[in-house]
Amino acid sequence: MKEDPNRKMTRRDAAKILGIGAAGMTLGGYTATAQGFARNETLNIGLIGCGGRMRGRLINGINQVPGTKIVAVCDVYDDFLRSAHAAVGGRDRDVYQTGDHRALLERKDIDAVVVATPDHWHAPITIDAVEAGKDVYVEKPVTHKLEEGPKLIEAQKRTGRKIQVGAQQRSMPHLAVLRQKLQSGEINPGKITRIHMQWCRHTGPYRDPNYKITESQVNWKRFLGNAPQQAFDPFRMRQWRWIWDFGNGPLGDLMVHWLDVTNWLLDLPVPSQVIMSGGKYERKGSMETPDVTNCIMEYPELDMQMNYVSSWSNNLHKASVSIMGSDATIYFDRGRYEVTPQKPNSEPIAPVSESMVTGTGPVGADFYSDYDGAALHIGDWVSAIREGREPVDDVRAGVQAAAVCHYGNLSYREKRFVQV
Repeated sequence: MKEDPNRKMTRRDAAKILGIGAAGMTLGGYTATAQGFARNETLNIGLIGCGGRMRGRLINGINQVPGTKIVAVCDVYDDFLRSAHAAVGGRDRDVYQTGDHRALLERKDIDAVVVATPDHWHAPITIDAVEAGKDVYVEKPVTHKLEEGPKLIEAQKRTGRKIQVGAQQRSMPHLAVLRQKLQSGEINPGKITRIHMQWCRHTGPYRDPNYKITESQVNWKRFLGNAPQQAFDPFRMRQWRWIWDFGNGPLGDLMVHWLDVTNWLLDLPVPSQVIMSGGKYERKGSMETPDVTNCIMEYPELDMQMNYVSSWSNNLHKASVSIMGSDATIYFDRGRYEVTPQKPNSEPIAPVSESMVTGTGPVGADFYSDYDGAALHIGDWVSAIREGREPVDDVRAGVQAAAVCHYGNLSYREKRFVQV
């Protein structure tokens, strides 16, 4: 099927190709009463970790899925807790508030939880939740340390709860179409020898932010959890993504998105060797993780190499992936895919032969307004709970993608090749 590369394909077009109802692109392929729900008609959800991701994207995504109701919020920082409580309508109805996720998980009126804490809490809270009988939507990366992966997989298998990892590209309509066409052979790039992934931003001159947060506003002991004991530091609390005790740097924050969906598109194994170089070349302040990275992953059994680059001072091509084959290159980002046939060096670059565009905006943008990726991904999770199937980004897939990020960070921090 050849598409006019200048034509924008709608969600309805995508739904037709995928063989589902148009509503399924937003609602996860179900209506509130289509499957019923064994415990009650409404899925009662608790929120754990109410920072910017939860309040900026996930609450809105949950609210778009029929048959869901947010009934509890949890955060160790008073301002986030109050803000989330207000955002979910706590001024007008009874919404439980707590600073301890264990108290939230003890409640019998909660069926499932959404976890958007710093990375070092993802696995411990997810394990606590499934053992308490709750289904879980947990932000990526699903682990902060390699050893957490097997424990998560075992806990999910033992309890049978549904865990969706929040790498939402698997629920984006154009990438679902791309996967279907790759599997059917309708799109065939030939022998793939290299995949290039990147997420580059231009944020301007960097200065450490000065947060006016006092220790009395934060349960610092609860925030630390399994991290090393240390004095209260609002910068480390708010910029946790770039602090090794709490986050995983650019690989765990951004590479994991592209790696996870590329694994899904091509059914990739774990690489055999990983090496990463980089450094703090632009952000010279208190962040610990690098701002410029180049992570290389080797797949000798596939005769293939994959790499990921990031930068905070140059955003040419922004956030995108290029799958480079002998017959064609497949480019994709969060709003489109494009297939460009290969031609001999002596000939001009071939025009795009097929594309699907579902997002209005610049190529490589972080987000597109035409659809809500978080809502689609949450919708798939809720549908999986109701239908008794595994969600599209299950815990095993999440553990695999996160592990490669850990290998890359280990290589960077110890200045060595990592053999897997």
